[in-house]
Amino acid sequence: MASYFLRSKHISRGKGARVTRAAAYRAGERILDERTSEVYDHSDRTDVVCKEVVLPCGLEGMPDMAWTQDRAILWNAAEHAGARCNSRLARELLVLLPPELNPAQRARLIRGFSRELADRYGCAVDMTVHTPRPGADARNHHAHLLMTVREVGPDGMGPRTALELGGYERRGRGLGPTKAEYLTIRKRWAELTNHALQQAGLAARVDHRSYRNQGVDREPAPTIPEKVFYAERRSGAGSRAGDAIRARHRERLQAREKGQGELERVIGRQKRQLREEAFRDLRRGAPGKPRWASLTRDERNALRREQYGARRVIERQDPEAEARRREALRRRYHETFSADPEAVREQRRRYRQLHAGEINRKQREYRKTHSAELNLRRRALRRLNSPEQSRTEHDDRRTRSGRSTLHATQGAPRSPTPEESARTWLADGERHAAEKTAERAAADWSLTRASGNRPERDGAEGAAAGSAPQGGSSKEASNDAEEDAARQIKTRRDHDLDM
Repeated sequence: MASYFLRSKHISRGKGARVTRAAAYRAGERILDERTSEVYDHSDRTDVVCKEVVLPCGLEGMPDMAWTQDRAILWNAAEHAGARCNSRLARELLVLLPPELNPAQRARLIRGFSRELADRYGCAVDMTVHTPRPGADARNHHAHLLMTVREVGPDGMGPRTALELGGYERRGRGLGPTKAEYLTIRKRWAELTNHALQQAGLAARVDHRSYRNQGVDREPAPTIPEKVFYAERRSGAGSRAGDAIRARHRERLQAREKGQGELERVIGRQKRQLREEAFRDLRRGAPGKPRWASLTRDERNALRREQYGARRVIERQDPEAEARRREALRRRYHETFSADPEAVREQRRRYRQLHAGEINRKQREYRKTHSAELNLRRRALRRLNSPEQSRTEHDDRRTRSGRSTLHATQGAPRSPTPEESARTWLADGERHAAEKTAERAAADWSLTRASGNRPERDGAEGAAAGSAPQGGSSKEASNDAEEDAARQIKTRRDHDLDM
């Protein structure tokens, strides 16, 4: 008998998933992931009877949309469009096909549903139909619909589809809650399935509503998670998680026989127990990692320190493997930077603007903590780079230290106070400004350059003729030029300081 089943889930990078791997497995193909250089080869599958990439009606058949028909190109584009480490790369709808229909009718049913989804959300839908595997339930005809979370167009991946928008964005566009969108999809699949059954002349029907909404007083069958189900099938025995689910189901069946009040009491108690177990596992950190948003700043920092410590342990155990991993990360970063350097720079600038206070605080703490260590490292690097220079600097420091000691013992002159130094500096500036103007300084500088270059070109006579005053020698002219150059340099320096 036909039964209803539709489940939606995301292919998320935050959970360690790859949409290229998911597409290769579901379509039974070989796909290379361009981001990680991993190859996923599932071309030996024999249970894939129908596969197709469905586009919106307005884009179907366009030459510019041919890239979407190659799964490797399509899903690698989806991988590159997700820039975050926890990006949602695709949405999968898993539906159960009625076993009463023949293969052609099942393919027509799922193709029509895929086309409606593509038209409604403007995305690409990768549709694959699987038949039951040997040893499985013969009624297990099902289809996987991989939907891109972004709209597709001739230019590639566009903005996120309406189905993937959050509550704030949906309210801004006047859309309802995401739950209502999901219920609409479930209802439409039930309508299409019933229409296909009616066209085939079958009396069987399906209903997407729960037993309570249908008015049926019956306990639904327990739902065993996939991992638990396959683990029990491999071992041939029950598991603790599966046994707990079945025990709660039996308890609800017994409570239903006693009356509605007893059933509600049992259901409330089971929900409280499950909630307490979830919180207990969350605090204990098992079986899964806790949600990042539920942690405080101190807890997050403690978790980061644990991760860094575990990484250092791995480095010490296998430094060559860790070096290869780091080199792969550096190579991947350089490839990203080479592809679009301006985008990487803009991302850095945006991050620094948003976290300027935090970055400055960390830098101050690091300098305060590691200032002595940094100084020692700089000195060691200088010694390694130029031993001769380091030895000379060491001798100079010893000489200066000896002179300082000698002046201290013989009575060195008193150093001027800051006020005296400022007054002296201002007096020098006023004197130099009165002695020379900017035009006079430029003329003297030109004369100095001419007197300094002419002896190399024309000899001593040319230098004397070009720079020495009348009745003077070339040596006196050279001394005057040097004095003018020194005075000009000091004037320029004082002028810059006044600015």
